[in-house]
Amino acid sequence: MSRITGVIVALATAAAVLTGSTAGAAPAPEGVRDAGDLPRELEGGVELTLADGDLFRVWVDDDHRGVWGRRYDAATETWGGRQEVLREEDLACGDVDARTANGAVAVMAKCDRGGYPDDQAPTGSHAVWSADTITWSSYPLEGEAYDEPGISPDGSRAVWLEFRGYVTWGPEGFTRRALETPGREYTATATITDDAQVSYLFGAHVSRRRCALVVLTRTGDAPPTRQEVALDDACQDRNFANVDANTAVFGEFALPSSVAVVSRADAASPWAVTRQPPITAPGLVLVDRGLRTTFFTAPGAPLVALGSRTGSRVRAQVYDPVAQVWGAAVTVHESRTRCRWGANETVQPLAVIAAVVGCGRGNVVLTTRDGVAWDALRMGRRTLGQSDDERYVAVPGPRDVHVISPEVGVVSLPGGTTGRCDVVVPDGPDAAVQLVADGPRRWPTILRHVSSDGTERLGRFPTRTRGRCAGVEQSYDRAAYFDMDSTRTNQGQTVGIVRREDGWTVRVDRW
Repeated sequence: MSRITGVIVALATAAAVLTGSTAGAAPAPEGVRDAGDLPRELEGGVELTLADGDLFRVWVDDDHRGVWGRRYDAATETWGGRQEVLREEDLACGDVDARTANGAVAVMAKCDRGGYPDDQAPTGSHAVWSADTITWSSYPLEGEAYDEPGISPDGSRAVWLEFRGYVTWGPEGFTRRALETPGREYTATATITDDAQVSYLFGAHVSRRRCALVVLTRTGDAPPTRQEVALDDACQDRNFANVDANTAVFGEFALPSSVAVVSRADAASPWAVTRQPPITAPGLVLVDRGLRTTFFTAPGAPLVALGSRTGSRVRAQVYDPVAQVWGAAVTVHESRTRCRWGANETVQPLAVIAAVVGCGRGNVVLTTRDGVAWDALRMGRRTLGQSDDERYVAVPGPRDVHVISPEVGVVSLPGGTTGRCDVVVPDGPDAAVQLVADGPRRWPTILRHVSSDGTERLGRFPTRTRGRCAGVEQSYDRAAYFDMDSTRTNQGQTVGIVRREDGWTVRVDRW
């Protein structure tokens, strides 16, 4: 997978797509996994769903000096304490990626010696493995190494790519194996089976005018078998990652409509493009004027396309990943005025579908769990709020506050917001915390908790920022934080609604 920096957007526009066609894709077997099955990205790390339903988060320290893990017990619905996964003197780690199978976890810790420069590929990365998320083993990788690891179905083996080959883990421990990959361009990925068979997949120029996906497969140090797979843009700088031992995805992961699936039935079968990029699939109605076609998805939710030629009647289509076709367009929202796309950029992809459209003088949030039943939540001129783990979304309405969660969908709570700069963040799937003003253009200073039991005032947090509040938007780099502009030129404040062990508080940075 490519090393990417900057803000990740949770939407895809029809203008930014793969070139070419994959109309010759092999039929997709039912149950084939795709990019929606990749680990959920967090700031500096990922969240994995373990075999027993528990969650495991692995991430890097803010100071880059260590890699940490934390496990969520699904039975008790509680998070355990954080544990050290990797720390070495003079080692700076800027990001991690990981895979899990049968309770085991393989981690790629992307590191450098001394410091971690964001604009260069890491050369001090480590392979890390654990059978139980408690005891960890690590191994330094050679040269540039940053692609995600692969893990076998039973969790006993793993593979990490490095500069001149790859490293495997198995009952024998870590083993370095050299492998030549002539003509390789940009990103690559590797998978491993329970029997230690490794498949190394990469885009390569196979002739002066032809590029293809090349797969080298072998066990141990045996000579590899070579396969070429026709794949559009295989030599371009795209994301490329394994999902499991028999599945990989290729495209721009922030643009879900662009992602192709490359898979095989089993370790004895050849690799093939088994799912074409959805934007090339039959039945899609692309709108290039008005409210242009935009794509949304979330873990456990379908890929949906939203658009409107008139701008006033928003229509949705749902992608069928098995049949590889788009369903019929249905109207999910009608407005008396023309709508435009609102602010749909977030620090990390949302865990729910929440599409913001601006219709007239206010915003509306369109949300669904299944692509069939839709809610249109009125938000006025205010902005969405995210929980600090980016799992839940809060919609501050004029009469109610709505919390959107993967677990239960939309929960509406009494307690609307009327101030121009009033903000709200979720407190789990069925509660929220608001920071509101006692006047329409005053700075929000009153913190209160909203649930089905009613509203509880938590305190007042006065501000010394000059002027009045002119507008608010989500901070570009931190969930649960908001940037508020003052009527005074080049002045304002950044406000965070933060949960501590003793309750909720507000952090204010004036500028």
